[in-house]
Amino acid sequence: MRIPENQIEFEKMFTTEEQCLDYLKELRFPQGYSCRRCQHSEYWLNNRGIMVCKRCKNELSITSGTIFHRSKLPLVVIFRALWWMVAQKNGVSAIGIQRVLGIGSYRTAWVWLHKFRRLMVFPGRNKLSGRIEVDETLVGGKKSGKRGRGAEGKSLVAIAVEILEKGTGRVRMSLISDASKKELGKFINENIEAGSNLITDGWKGYTGISKKGYHHEIDDKTKILDGEEILPNVHRIASLLKRWLLGTHQNYIGEEYLSYYLDEYTFRYNRRKSNSRGLLFQRLIEQGVLHEPVEYKSIKRM
Repeated sequence: MRIPENQIEFEKMFTTEEQCLDYLKELRFPQGYSCRRCQHSEYWLNNRGIMVCKRCKNELSITSGTIFHRSKLPLVVIFRALWWMVAQKNGVSAIGIQRVLGIGSYRTAWVWLHKFRRLMVFPGRNKLSGRIEVDETLVGGKKSGKRGRGAEGKSLVAIAVEILEKGTGRVRMSLISDASKKELGKFINENIEAGSNLITDGWKGYTGISKKGYHHEIDDKTKILDGEEILPNVHRIASLLKRWLLGTHQNYIGEEYLSYYLDEYTFRYNRRKSNSRGLLFQRLIEQGVLHEPVEYKSIKRM
């Protein structure tokens, strides 16, 4: 299947609504059309662009049951919004995508960016493994906060990053309610393979990790600047995350949406070495075809 490798190719491939529908159809039926009722392989398109089975006359919209179902935006605009989102190194804000594509409503642009973020966590993704640094960081707000309790207006985010021989590998991030043993244990269990070597500081929330099938190493070589010299890789990820939230989104996100921004940042960081924006675009469109429709009412109000 052809993948757009640059802006010019993208424009040629998705100039019309028909081209976008054909692309979705190819992704939805990689082995060819099969009627969901009788499994017949032949169909015709009616004047509404609906696929109609030649045997049983069952109708199927190409976008039904997908994240693109019943969208008021044309597919041409949706495809361009997703392309712009993945093509930009640091992503794009809702106001930015609204201006670039001339979308009439800010809310519409905002909702679609949130729909895209729901596609960035692939089902069955592999857990982190090997040597892993784990720590937490406070995000948002204007006041400093304490580790165990946080601070008003701030959110606590758990971060894990693979340590390679040279540099870092993949990351995982999750919004947690507190830095308790229960919350940190759940984050570790859901995101890191048992048997991995976990490197943490001496925070009490990490006690007992070795009893859950992990090798636990406590890094307490120095306590300079409230631990900033401990776990340098995970602290660098935390710093980059905050810079991205401030630079691209001006920190205007709200805690109720933060987990989706964490998903986007994780998606971007884990694919930072990818040379093909087109492949990332295709993978997200594939996810969109597999993802159930997302109604506006299911996304919390701004």
